[in-house]
Amino acid sequence: MHSITIKKSDGPLRAISCFALALLVVVMTGCVGRSSDTPNARDCYAIDRLPAIEPDYTATTLPPNIAPTNFGIQEPGRAYHVHIAAASGQEISIDSRSPVIKIPMRAWRNLLTLNQGQSLRITVFVRDDQNKWGRFTSIENSIAEQDITSHLVYRIIPPLYQYYDKMHLYQRDLRSYAERAIAFNKSMGYNCINCHSFHDYNPDRMLFHMRAGAVGTSMILLYDGAVRKVDTKTSFNRATSYRSWHPGGEVVAFAFNDVKQIFHAVGENRDVFDTVSDLLVYNVTTNTISTSPKISTDERMETYPEWSPDGRYLYFCSAPGLDFYDKSQHPYKQMKYDLMRISYDPASDSWGEIEPVLKASEMGMSVAHAKFSPDGNSILLCLSEYSYFPLYRPESDLYLLDVRTSSLTKADPLNSSAAESYHAWSEDGRWIVFSSKRRDGLCTDLYFSYFNGNGQFSKPFILPQKDPELHRKLFRVYNIPEFIRGPVKVRPQHIIRAAWSKRIQKAQLDAQVRKKTSQIEVPMYQPYP
Repeated sequence: MHSITIKKSDGPLRAISCFALALLVVVMTGCVGRSSDTPNARDCYAIDRLPAIEPDYTATTLPPNIAPTNFGIQEPGRAYHVHIAAASGQEISIDSRSPVIKIPMRAWRNLLTLNQGQSLRITVFVRDDQNKWGRFTSIENSIAEQDITSHLVYRIIPPLYQYYDKMHLYQRDLRSYAERAIAFNKSMGYNCINCHSFHDYNPDRMLFHMRAGAVGTSMILLYDGAVRKVDTKTSFNRATSYRSWHPGGEVVAFAFNDVKQIFHAVGENRDVFDTVSDLLVYNVTTNTISTSPKISTDERMETYPEWSPDGRYLYFCSAPGLDFYDKSQHPYKQMKYDLMRISYDPASDSWGEIEPVLKASEMGMSVAHAKFSPDGNSILLCLSEYSYFPLYRPESDLYLLDVRTSSLTKADPLNSSAAESYHAWSEDGRWIVFSSKRRDGLCTDLYFSYFNGNGQFSKPFILPQKDPELHRKLFRVYNIPEFIRGPVKVRPQHIIRAAWSKRIQKAQLDAQVRKKTSQIEVPMYQPYP
C-alpha cells in the first residue's frame, strides 16, 4: 500500500481522529512513523545503474496526454520509493511496500502537461535487508510536445486458433485506462469479427466484417449515426475483407480473398496464403461495387489496399498467382509481394495504369501493411521472407519508405527478434502504434513510438495499464490497432441488433463491370514432400 502522510493536530478531538487514522495506517502498511520508510537522498548509497522495471518505460518519449506508465520494480527490497520530477510543476513521491508502482492520475497529468518538450526524471529507491536505502541511476524520459490521438480501437483474441469464437472489439481512451466494448462475437452467434476500419479517424464512420456464425457473413457499417448490415457478395466477388477508406469518405477499397492456413506439426507455427485475391471499390452512398481488370486478374494476387492521403492513388500489395499443381516446391513460400499503385478518380470511376512502387521480391522479401503517414511523405510497411501475413513471420520487421526519394530504411529501434506486424499512424503523424510479439513470442501486444518527421522513431513503449502486470497475467492477442479522435458512440446493443437483423442491404454490382465467368478451382492442399 502507498504510504499516508499524517499531520499533527492541536485539539484532543483531532488527536483522537489522528490516532484512529494512525491505527488504520498500521493495519494497511504495517508501520507508522519510522524514519526509514521514506529515504533521505543524502543518506542513500548510490547504485550505479538503471533499475530493472517491467514494463520497460526507460529512455523513451511519452505523449503529454498518455495515462500513467505504471510499472513493477524488478529489484529485491523491503520497501520502495519512487520520485518523479520535471522542470516545472509539483513533484510526485510514492512510498510503497510493494514493488508494483501505481502513479496518481491527476498529479501525472499535471506534471506532463506543464513540461511538454522537456525531460521527465524518475528515481527509484529500494530499502535493503539492513534497512538502508539504495538509489538507482535516474530514468530519463522525454515528454513530446504533441498529444497522441485520444482513442484506440483494437480486437482482442486468444493466440490459439481453436478459440476463434472468443473475439472482442474494444475501444480504449489512451488518456486513462478506460476500456469499453464495441462488439462481442458471443452476442452475435460466435462469428468471426474482423477488419474494422474508420474514415479519417472519425468514430462515427466505421465498418467491420462478420463471418459465419449464427448471423451469417456480412459487413456492419456505421455511417453518421446509421447502422447498416450490408452483404458485399456479388456474382463477381466473394465477401470482402482488407479495406481502406478513400479520403473523400464515400468509397472504400476492399480485397476479397480465399484464405488458406497451414498448420505445421513441428517447427513453424502456421502459414497463411490466398488462392484467390482481387481488389474492388464499394461506394457507401450508392451501394455499388466496381473494379478494374487491372487489379482483379487471375494471374496475380492483389491485397491490402491503401489510399494515398490525397486520394489520387490506390496502393496495394501484389504477387504472381500460385501454381498449386507444381509439386516440386512449396508454392506458398514463393509468394513474395511487391508494392504497387494505380491512379483512380472516384467521380468518374476511372482507373489509370499500374506502377511499381517497391519491388520487394527483387530483395528476396515480401511487403505487407503499407500505411501512409498523414502528410503523404512516408510509408511504414512490413517486410518478411514470404507471405502477406507478417503476424506469423518472426523475421518480419518495420521499414520506412520515403515517398519523395524512394529510399527504404529499416525503422529501428522499432524492431525486435520477434514478429512486428500491423501498425497505424496517429492523426498528426507524430505517433505510431504497432503490434509485436517481442514480450513472449506468442502473445501480441501494442507498442507506441514517437516519429519526429525526419525518419527517426523513439524507443517503443507498451500500452500502459492500471495494473502493470496485466500483460503477463492475460493470455491474449491485441489485433489491428486503429486511432480515432474520440469514442465510438453507437452502443453495442444497436450493433448486436443490426447483426441479427433480417434487413440486409445487398450490394449491387456496377453494370460496367464484366461478370467473372470462372473462378480458380484449387484442390485441397496436401503437404509437399
